[in-house]
Amino acid sequence: MITRRHLTQGAAAIALGSSCITSSHAAEKATKRSTFVLVHGAWHGGWCWKMVRNYLQDRGHRVFTPSLTGLGDRSHLRSPEINLDTHMDDIINLIRWEEFDDIILVGHSYGGAIITGVCDRIKNSTKTRIGHVVYLDAFVPKDGDQVLPGATKELAEERYGPLEDGYLAWAREPVSFGIPDSMPEELAWVRRLLTPQLLGTWTQKISIKNGGSDGVPRTFIYCNDKPPLSAQQASRLQGFKDDPTWHYAELPCGHDAMVILPEETARLFETIANRA
Repeated sequence: MITRRHLTQGAAAIALGSSCITSSHAAEKATKRSTFVLVHGAWHGGWCWKMVRNYLQDRGHRVFTPSLTGLGDRSHLRSPEINLDTHMDDIINLIRWEEFDDIILVGHSYGGAIITGVCDRIKNSTKTRIGHVVYLDAFVPKDGDQVLPGATKELAEERYGPLEDGYLAWAREPVSFGIPDSMPEELAWVRRLLTPQLLGTWTQKISIKNGGSDGVPRTFIYCNDKPPLSAQQASRLQGFKDDPTWHYAELPCGHDAMVILPEETARLFETIANRA
């Protein structure tokens, strides 16, 4: 069982010990082999997990990094009809056809809405069990929430400018996702591969009928290198720390942890899996 103390210490070790990581350490096989399903956030695709995936696979884990319909390498499938349900179906169908059991399900940013819906829909399945669900600096919705609160086409255009083809929103400039200027190659890579987000994923209200991820072992990971939080955001973050149904950890980086600190992020995922 993962304790909050264990995870806090693990995060501190990651923050302080990254310079001690050696190639021989990375080459060692993990004592427990896990299956990870990593769900990306808005504008991204499965490509963003490349370095995390490589590290975990080198350690002997099975890792799946699907691109959600209409994004990344599946951007050729985009249409105005795509919404949260579409993206939940993407992950549920992957789990079903791969016949997964006891997986570590991770969602980054917008992906938090998707993994919450997935947990809600398969919670009572007799064939599939989620061993642990991980929210990486992610949205944790309640029933009836929208990813973009109060979202309408007009609000989206107010925030992100005119929508391409009337339903595609590009990330607001300057695009960084917390990637520092000191990482120009990584920043250029992310900017090059981004695709526009689909309006329907913001306007649809999420339906949670079975408590979402309630009752499933779960961890919230906060990326703490960012501007001060609003009072509402700080209160919600404190809620994860205080709630005994949650485990909590932090990474010392901006929002796109899988790009900024890929090995440290992967090691934290592995720590969570090993102690689940």
